[in-house]
Amino acid sequence: MERKRLVVIGGGIGGYAAALRAAKSGAEVTLIERREIGGVCLNRGCIPSKVYLQAADLLHTSRKAATFGLLGELQPDFPAIKARKGKVVKTLTSGVNALLRAAKVRVVASSATFVDSKTVTVAETSERITGDIFVIATGSVPVQLPIKGADGAPLLSSDDLLDLDKPPASLIIVGGGYIGVELGQFYSRLGTKVTIVEMTPRIVPTEDAAVADALRKALESEGMTIITDAAIEEVGKQGDQFTATAKTAEGKRTFTADVIAATAGRRPDFTGLDVERIGVALTDKKAIKVDARMQTSIPHIYAIGDCIGNVMLAHVAAAEAEVAVANALGEGREMSYRAVPRCIYTDPEVACVGMTEEQARAEYADVKVANFPFRAVGKALVADSINGMVKIVADGKHNEILGVHIIGAHATEMISEAVLAIGLECTAEEVARSIHPHPTLCEGVGEAAMMLAGGALHLP
Repeated sequence: MERKRLVVIGGGIGGYAAALRAAKSGAEVTLIERREIGGVCLNRGCIPSKVYLQAADLLHTSRKAATFGLLGELQPDFPAIKARKGKVVKTLTSGVNALLRAAKVRVVASSATFVDSKTVTVAETSERITGDIFVIATGSVPVQLPIKGADGAPLLSSDDLLDLDKPPASLIIVGGGYIGVELGQFYSRLGTKVTIVEMTPRIVPTEDAAVADALRKALESEGMTIITDAAIEEVGKQGDQFTATAKTAEGKRTFTADVIAATAGRRPDFTGLDVERIGVALTDKKAIKVDARMQTSIPHIYAIGDCIGNVMLAHVAAAEAEVAVANALGEGREMSYRAVPRCIYTDPEVACVGMTEEQARAEYADVKVANFPFRAVGKALVADSINGMVKIVADGKHNEILGVHIIGAHATEMISEAVLAIGLECTAEEVARSIHPHPTLCEGVGEAAMMLAGGALHLP
């Protein structure tokens, strides 16, 4: 049987995952990437930001060393932190490139344009590459906000914030989503006066209100200024500093800082690919339209990751890659977004999966909610990490778990149990009866489930 020729356009998390899975399944694979293998996540997003946050966390912990009976405090060395970021990124991207070589994936460093539905041309060499199957994984770019004066007082992007040579004395971040709160806390802990301006009523607005409120209190307790229900209308320059004027319910407010950055989300990007010219349909939001099999309107062309404008998370792109390649090579699979974990790597961490309480009440007639505080968990006291909670939202009729929301230390590590529980349609009773090791923070998940199944042990 002749090997299928599969061409992947875009070498980010989704793209390289698709290339590796297809190669391991016997396809002849070409991967085209115009920038770095690993895409935004490995080079300019997930990994670099977490290197920074890890450093900030150690620094913050050292400042409360006396709590643990220790003496001394660490001092930040920003050039060294930045150098470690580069080292970690290089290690990971080199590892991915080695995997691609081992799988005999041909990597073409270039941009691509569709000539017809089975051929792309490579810009740098004018080579034409023909395939039986295509997987588009071209990712996204930061949203450019239409703010008056932005040309004269440039708004930095999240990419720029990860590449500064030194922490600014003051920083305004436009947008209180995942990226804004993470990078805001990093710079705040290094001594920057940080102001976050968010246009919706709360930061991380896609998450459960109780978790968002708890995170806001934690960030403000460290000295960050958070302004919600405020839309930046104009930016400008005043001497050596920049100004940002926001419209609020109380009227206009002007903020001043050394640096202004916009982290208000990302949009699908397939610039130069000419997908519309060959008949690939787009959504109303200018994303590539796909079905549950990740197929576009052209059956042998698939699309995954941020370019389809669905859930813009690296691990979702990797899951979509598995589905796309399975279908492309003859196995019938559909993508499910029912149990997608959403993680924020601030301190305290936030990790959520499934429905918020508000979403559940809008869909179900009877909803039960449990909130178990980490102050009642022994391991949290040991680690001096008692601020936070586990919140479980369940269907009141069957006690099926609909959503789990955790704010606290290591929340992003604990959420996998909840992902599995929702994916398997577990009830609160089934999670409560599962034995959770002691002493661990994940006992909080078990106790929250117990609250919905007869009562927690460690609450009155």
